[in-house]
Amino acid sequence: MARPAVPRRDFVARLARMAGVSAPVLGLLDGSVQALPRSEATDVAILCGALALEHEAIALYDLGLSRNLFPAGLRGYAVEFRGDHQGHRDTQIAIVEERGGRPPERLARYELGPLRNGDELLRQALLIEVAAQEAYTTLISQIRTKDYLLSAAFILVDEVRHMTVWRRVLGVRIY
Repeated sequence: MARPAVPRRDFVARLARMAGVSAPVLGLLDGSVQALPRSEATDVAILCGALALEHEAIALYDLGLSRNLFPAGLRGYAVEFRGDHQGHRDTQIAIVEERGGRPPERLARYELGPLRNGDELLRQALLIEVAAQEAYTTLISQIRTKDYLLSAAFILVDEVRHMTVWRRVLGVRIY
C-alpha cells in the first residue's frame, strides 16, 4: 500500500520542527508569517532551518548509496548531489559559527520512509530537493547578511539542478 502524499509545505515544516527551527522561521515556511524582522538573529535562524534540510538530504543520499538503491547509471549523480549537500552544510555551519551561533546537529534518525527500491528512493530524493528549493526560495528573501545571501543563492541553483535531474529521471514535468 502506498503512503499518502504529504504536501511539500508540510514536509518542509516537519523537517524544520524536527531540527528545532525557531517559531518565526516555521511561520514563514508554513505561510502564517509574511516577513521576518531583518536581523542577525533572523539570519542565524534561517541558516539553522536550511541546515536541517541539508542534514536530511545527506542522510537520504547516504542511505541510498549504502543500500545500493540508486540505479547504477544514477549513482554518480547521487554521489555528486550528496557532496553538494555536504558542502552546503559545511558552508552554513561555518557562517553560523562565525556569527557566534550554534548550528543544529544532525539528528540520530530520520523518517525517510520504507525505501524498498530505487524508484521509491528517487521519489524521496526528488521530494527533498523540491522541499529544499522551495524553502531556499522562501527564506532567501528574508536574509539580511550579504555573504549568506550570496551563499544561499548558489545553494538554490544547486537545489534546482538536483530537482531537475530527478524530475527528468522520473519522467515528471520540469516546468
